Amino acid sequence: MIKVFKLAFTSLGTFFIYLLGGWDVALQCLLIAIVIDYLTGIAKSFVSKKLNSNKGFKGIVKKLAMLCMVAVAQIVDTLMGHTGLIRTTIIYYLVANESLSIIENLGEMEIIVPKALIDKLEQLKSGDHNE
Repeated sequence: MIKVFKLAFTSLGTFFIYLLGGWDVALQCLLIAIVIDYLTGIAKSFVSKKLNSNKGFKGIVKKLAMLCMVAVAQIVDTLMGHTGLIRTTIIYYLVANESLSIIENLGEMEIIVPKALIDKLEQLKSGDHNE
C-alpha cells in the first residue's frame, strides 16, 4: 500500500511540474514566495487578531489560480515555439507581486523593510530592468 501511495504521489508531482513548465529556479522562487506570503498573511492576521479561516481559504484558492496562470503561460509558450518567454515573464511578475505582498504583511506587523528592496521589487513588477 505504501508503494502505491509513493507511486501516486510521485506521478502527480511529476505531472504538475511538467504542467508548470519544469522545475527551474523561477518556479522554485515563485513557490517559495507563495508559501512565505501565505505564512506572513496568517502571521499578520494573528497579530491583528483578525484570523479568519474563510480569508485563509480564499488565499489558498488565489495561490492555486496563480499556478494555473503559469500553466496557461506554459501552454502558450509551447504553441508559440517553446521559448519560455511568456512563462518566465508571468513568473517574474508573480514573484514580484507576492514579494510586495510579503513586505506589506511585514509592514502591517510593524517590521521595517529597507526601501531599496521595495524599489527593486516594484521595478521587477513593472518590467523596468534598465535602472
